[in-house]
Amino acid sequence: MQKFKIKSLSLALVATVSSVGIANTVNAAVHLSGNGLGQVLIFPYYTTRAGMDTYLSVLNTTASSKVLKVNFYEGKNSREVITFNLHLSPYDMWTAAIVNTANGAKLVTADKSCTAPRIPADGKEFMNFTFWGFALEGIGIIGGDGETASLDRTREGYFEIIEMGTVTNTAINTSITHASGVPANCAVVQAVTMDMGPNSVLEVGGQSAKADPPTGGLAGTASLINVTGGTDYGYEPTVLEAFAPSQAKNIWYVPGHIYPDLTSSDRTSIVISGGSIVTSNWNNGEDAVSALLMHDSIINESIFDQTTLSGTDWVITMPTKRYKVPVHNPALAADTTQLYSPFTHKFWTGGACEPINDNYAFLFQSFWNREGQEVHYLYGVPPPGLATFLCWGANVVTFNSSHVLGSFNESNISIPFENGWLKMTFKTYDECCNNYQPLGQMNGNGVASQYISQSITSVNGDTYIGLPTIGFMVQNFINQNAAPGVMATYGGNFNHKYTTSITHAPF
Repeated sequence: MQKFKIKSLSLALVATVSSVGIANTVNAAVHLSGNGLGQVLIFPYYTTRAGMDTYLSVLNTTASSKVLKVNFYEGKNSREVITFNLHLSPYDMWTAAIVNTANGAKLVTADKSCTAPRIPADGKEFMNFTFWGFALEGIGIIGGDGETASLDRTREGYFEIIEMGTVTNTAINTSITHASGVPANCAVVQAVTMDMGPNSVLEVGGQSAKADPPTGGLAGTASLINVTGGTDYGYEPTVLEAFAPSQAKNIWYVPGHIYPDLTSSDRTSIVISGGSIVTSNWNNGEDAVSALLMHDSIINESIFDQTTLSGTDWVITMPTKRYKVPVHNPALAADTTQLYSPFTHKFWTGGACEPINDNYAFLFQSFWNREGQEVHYLYGVPPPGLATFLCWGANVVTFNSSHVLGSFNESNISIPFENGWLKMTFKTYDECCNNYQPLGQMNGNGVASQYISQSITSVNGDTYIGLPTIGFMVQNFINQNAAPGVMATYGGNFNHKYTTSITHAPF
């Protein structure tokens, strides 16, 4: 572990670390962006439930053309529902929406920026082939997983946008650059022969088609809009900088390929925690991303004012869970699937519940009202109605059965106060308490242990406690005394706050 104490006079260094400084050095390492610009945008939630559509945008703030990978995942087991490549010319912006269909959801766009493959004029429906059919054991396998194979699963989930490289070929740049609002010739990048990868030998217009390494500068937004209800829950994505491995020429893959995804990350992470900069090395790219998102508690507000008929939901998404949790049918006599840190349960009907009330992992919860009065529940014996599990890839925790988002991936928490705030804390315990698993849990340093916990340890011994989560809180309000013609419903959206716990094992 490299750990540097931050003094008051070195805050400028932190600002540099959080923006462009690290990305422009030979010691580049993946880290959270401090200015909202980066190489990867992770959007924690989309939905078409409860009368909502999800509107999204991605902006190229640079003078370079870029080729991006766009991945959408359904919310239960984070199975891919649609993927494509997106080309943005300098200062270009792409917009789209996820809308409801008779059976599921689809992506629609009126934007003219080039996608590969082309998105039809009437939209591209989300698919269920990745979670349909015979159930297969393991991670990242296409097939049944114990949950419904209905297209209804595609109605909520999350998505990510990853920069694969910058486009320097003059002819390709000309083809994707807008003239009078329309790219000159999208067919050039949609051709099945197009190859911008690091080993490409293709020439276009007498120049190599190979893309240069990613340089960042992406930004984005998303909005959950209910036109009938008059609400708009707008949010910004979690942004990663210096994502692509520093030695990579680019991370381009053909349209429809499963890569790049979060496993494609650089394997060194940088996290600011407790007044220190912590640099950790990992065996896998997804573990480096998990390190950036690891939290031992989530903090946000709740409101249930009777006058405004208000309600509160929290979105809690785990974007690296899909790489670490195997499908396993517990009815099978043999289990050959491996658990991976920091997750402690396998996926089947009902999900892979993190955490759960057994004797090694608990979800501690403490409530405070606005005057500082506290109620807390410990040791896995909460009162009826108190949720103690996060079972899905994209979870919604609703409070006092508010159902603001109408999620089907929902758990409920009963709050004793009308208004206040909640601290949701993940705890891990020593190697005790019967948390033994025959096949054990593989850690981020490549070491297997037959004792499992909600933590992940790096190659150089840094242990991150908790779970890798992103998300936000939404609130709705209804004005029962609004004058005729005055909109009577309102919505608000606020990012979660977190605490982080990182320890270093003595040598």
